[in-house]
Amino acid sequence: MSYQLTTNGVLRLSDSAFVPQDPANRDWLEYQEWLASGGQVMALNEALEESAPNHALTTLAKKWLGAVARQP
Repeated sequence: MSYQLTTNGVLRLSDSAFVPQDPANRDWLEYQEWLASGGQVMALNEALEESAPNHALTTLAKKWLGAVARQP
């Protein structure tokens, strides 16, 4: 299983499901177990670079995500 960090949870890459930081969410608990067993979560930019390093959509996504990260 692979996960990618987001601002308020993680993205499960196998099915593109967003998993919020909610201790009552079974997917969040599964993610926490995965981390405890040595899983390595991907940073947001790493996942974008692996999928399409020089693609115009990757550039646009980085700009959008950068703007979102700066919002309060």
